[in-house]
Amino acid sequence: MRRWLLAPLALLLVMGAGHTTLAQPVDQQSIYQARDRVLPALVHIQPVIKNYFTGELEKQAVVGSGVIFHADGYVVTNYHVAGKAARIICTLNDKEQVPAEYIGGDPMTDLAVIKLDLQEYPGEIHAAQFGDSDSLKSGQYVLAMGSPLSLSRTVSAGVISTPDRYFSADVRLPTGEPTGRYNLWIQTDAAINPGNSGGPLVDMNGEVIGINSRATFFANNLGFAIPVNIVKEVSRRILADGEVTRSYLGLHCQAMQELEDYFGTAPNTGVLISSVDPGSPAEETYLRGGDIILQMNGEAVSARFVEELPGFYSRIAELKPGSEVQLQVLRNEETYEFELTTRELGELQGEDFEAREWGFTVKAITRQMQIDNQLDDSTGVFVVGVKSAGPADEGGLIRSDVVKTVNGEKIADLSQFRTLYETMVAEGAERALLTVSRGGSTRYVLLKIDQEAGEDNE
Repeated sequence: MRRWLLAPLALLLVMGAGHTTLAQPVDQQSIYQARDRVLPALVHIQPVIKNYFTGELEKQAVVGSGVIFHADGYVVTNYHVAGKAARIICTLNDKEQVPAEYIGGDPMTDLAVIKLDLQEYPGEIHAAQFGDSDSLKSGQYVLAMGSPLSLSRTVSAGVISTPDRYFSADVRLPTGEPTGRYNLWIQTDAAINPGNSGGPLVDMNGEVIGINSRATFFANNLGFAIPVNIVKEVSRRILADGEVTRSYLGLHCQAMQELEDYFGTAPNTGVLISSVDPGSPAEETYLRGGDIILQMNGEAVSARFVEELPGFYSRIAELKPGSEVQLQVLRNEETYEFELTTRELGELQGEDFEAREWGFTVKAITRQMQIDNQLDDSTGVFVVGVKSAGPADEGGLIRSDVVKTVNGEKIADLSQFRTLYETMVAEGAERALLTVSRGGSTRYVLLKIDQEAGEDNE
């Protein structure tokens, strides 16, 4: 899905110096056996996704990968492959094409589940087996499978560079959502390129141990996969509920290693709060940056290293929304007890809408968007894109503006904006005065609407 640089599709070889063997290479037959256990379950995915970033609804055909994990035709892939799809066509290993239905997804781990429509499929479905990503080791041989650059049924080989790579939680998907807060990543030098997204990372037992997800610009042999133990849990919850529900306290934390001397804490003791979200349970309970959480629900917690942060966040997220949480906190050398109630994390990004005759696109404002964009509240609608040379562009509207009123009428949410917009279009309104919030200040934007131009776009 992303525009990464092409990495060499080469089988990595283990070299020796003189007569000294540095490593025992995997034999060819082992590679064949591992390949043959998973390749029949490999899926080439061609979704048509909705894009609102240009100021108008555009549908784009893209390419991704997936792997069948259930005999009924369930396929796991990346959220950034299928999460915004209007239509999905899948090509199976025998080159037969079948449509697929989006079942559910989780942008926080970049995972999604789709289901193949097998009513007219003449072949046999093969499901891959999931392995255990907790047992992985650096240097372990793996195969990456998928459709790099649309080249379907491709296999590349390499090793696991590290099984527990950490990325900060502010990394975002092409669809806009943050990802990676609750998991580490498997780093591999097996070639992963655009189109590999959603394909399986496979060990020499022929078991899926990760789902390919990311690569790095301007770098060869740097690919990243989501550990399969995360995939198991997320796919289970999607199949059971159609979504993944998480609890939220509004805490942002950082590793303690560099700050233990300053705070006077012993190694492997406590989780440092760096900040709290406004309006969150943490803020309402008067937690603040600089507090150190020593215990949660009576159990000691620690995040000395950044690799431990996803595990701490997951402990909170896995609680049922509305759960009571007891925290023991160190503040200025004094210990305090806090009781918080978790809330449901909710949607990260709101629903999109195209105001076609006005030349811009908007989305509903979620609580997470309010925090990310430092908005005072969640009223109004968020401008996603502005069409070049349209009424909004000519009036001076820009991306990230928040529309607060239309012709003096306050906009509470997307539903109200949509109703008002459709009413004005039906009545043939030639002007619309928008009040927008931009960078903490208020501006007026006048839209001069050409009704004939709008009719030409029908």
